[in-house]
Amino acid sequence: MKIKKIASALLVMGMFSHSPVSLAASPETLEKMVEKAVSENPEVQARFHAFKGAEFDESAAKGRYLPNVTVDQTFRNQERLSPNINNTQTPNQQSTLTLRQMIFDGLATPSEVARLDHVAKSRFYELQGQMQGIALDTATAYFDLLRYRRLVTYAQDNFVVHKQIHEKIKSRVEAGVGKKVDLEQATGRLALAEANLLTETSNLFDVTARFQRLVGELPPDNVVEVQMTGDGLAGSADKVLDDAYKQNPNILAAIENIIATENSVSGRKAPFMPRLDLTGRKIIDVNDASRNSTLAADTLEVTASWNLFNGFTDKSNLDSAAQDLNRSHDLRDKACIDTRQLVAIAYNDIRQLSEQVAYRKQHQDSIENARLAYRKQYDIGQRTLLDLLDTENEYFQSRRNYTSAEMDLSTAYARVYAGQGLLLRKLGVTRTDVGEYPREEYMDRETICKAVVPDQLVPDKAALLANAKPWEGEAFKPKAPEKATMKFTPRILFQADSAIILPESYADLDIVYDVVKEWGNDRIEIAGHTDKRKTSKEKYNQVLSEKRAKAVADYLTKKGLDANRFVVKGYGFSQPIAENDPINGNDANRRVEVIRYQQTAE
Repeated sequence: MKIKKIASALLVMGMFSHSPVSLAASPETLEKMVEKAVSENPEVQARFHAFKGAEFDESAAKGRYLPNVTVDQTFRNQERLSPNINNTQTPNQQSTLTLRQMIFDGLATPSEVARLDHVAKSRFYELQGQMQGIALDTATAYFDLLRYRRLVTYAQDNFVVHKQIHEKIKSRVEAGVGKKVDLEQATGRLALAEANLLTETSNLFDVTARFQRLVGELPPDNVVEVQMTGDGLAGSADKVLDDAYKQNPNILAAIENIIATENSVSGRKAPFMPRLDLTGRKIIDVNDASRNSTLAADTLEVTASWNLFNGFTDKSNLDSAAQDLNRSHDLRDKACIDTRQLVAIAYNDIRQLSEQVAYRKQHQDSIENARLAYRKQYDIGQRTLLDLLDTENEYFQSRRNYTSAEMDLSTAYARVYAGQGLLLRKLGVTRTDVGEYPREEYMDRETICKAVVPDQLVPDKAALLANAKPWEGEAFKPKAPEKATMKFTPRILFQADSAIILPESYADLDIVYDVVKEWGNDRIEIAGHTDKRKTSKEKYNQVLSEKRAKAVADYLTKKGLDANRFVVKGYGFSQPIAENDPINGNDANRRVEVIRYQQTAE
């Protein structure tokens, strides 16, 4: 079963490392991949079409400034109530050329044009934000592709070495010159190497599918190795974040949305003002019997209308627009918060990973040297095959960690640039069908985000070492051995077959308290003993002696001594100090001893 799993893993890996060029002829560089993604990705295209649609909406709104010209054809069948004198009857057929021009509509049209202008700009910045997001996702997938292609190679090498060493140990065990426990360890480590190979091939499959979703095609075989750097990046987190607040397209889109909603509020005030319209009618054609009718005369008129009451609809519409304006400010604040989190975390990752990469590289190089040294020492009998497996495992992990740190650092740079709205510019990627908007004054007015980031934790290594306990210090030294230095037996009496102390023994216990207190923090053993008769049971007497010793320790603890100093033991009748009578035992053997233990010099 394991061989089948490994074969499957190698087959999957082979699908990605030797796929036909026809499946992924291009792109071969990060820039080409990102350019293809931002030009063809459906999510970007949806934003692009929303932007272009908003531009057409603005053009449609501007049409309200121009006159409306129509030709109307009318046919009537009207009852004749009087004779047609001088051809003045109502025409039963006429053609009219009508021109209508809005003169004043309470500023509804200017407000709507301005609103849609800013809506178009908001859609433009939303498109830019989507392009930055897809560029970041593509760059992340690109770096992950590099990462897991390397890790699959590392896992393959690790598996092969584990398999070879496992077979050597197995042959030695079968020949009777090796330990079976060594084979068990080698088998377990081989299983781990197999699991690692399956994990990395699965990760490679996942990132390949993610790349295909973003770019629209499978990745090429020969992707170019690339690492992003911080050229031109500000030297402090606050400055980096301040730049992001000024350029992040999601924040700019939110600001444009605020201005658009402000114009919407103005437009909702239009019904509270009068409306003026100019209307001109030119009669093109009437029947002869109606050519002198008043309905056949050309007209030019100005109409003024006032909305006196509309069922509170206009008031509700205005209130709704005001709430939309509040919501637009909330969305701007959210864009600030999201940008701050993205940039602050990514910038902190850059600082940490820049240092970590050097340590990971040093670790990898050192382990590689140790691995080679172990192999040489194995050849001369100074190392075992299990020692070689140890170095192989650590070598695999060191290579894995170093590669991950490298790719994580490049990804962190990409995240910072995306948060600043500069990732496409850094990669030299543009879309020729998307123009630019100049930065307006209101952008600075509405950018109220505060460039404050959490303090970055920088370990003070010198202070840590200065405050650390010496490695060879007291904390690492074993405690000095203890020795019983004093023992006495106070007169303590108990009820028969019981651990209840008789009251006449309290005075003696108080003396014990004073003595033990003078001994400071030394450990104290309270040892209980019984006598032995022919009817005595060993287990019963052992338990009884321990209970009596505990009763003494409890008495001393209640008077104020530290319970942690006491060790309670029951010895039953195993340590007599006098001969026991078969019938009556011996009072001398029924006793409680107090033993002082002190540390002795080594």
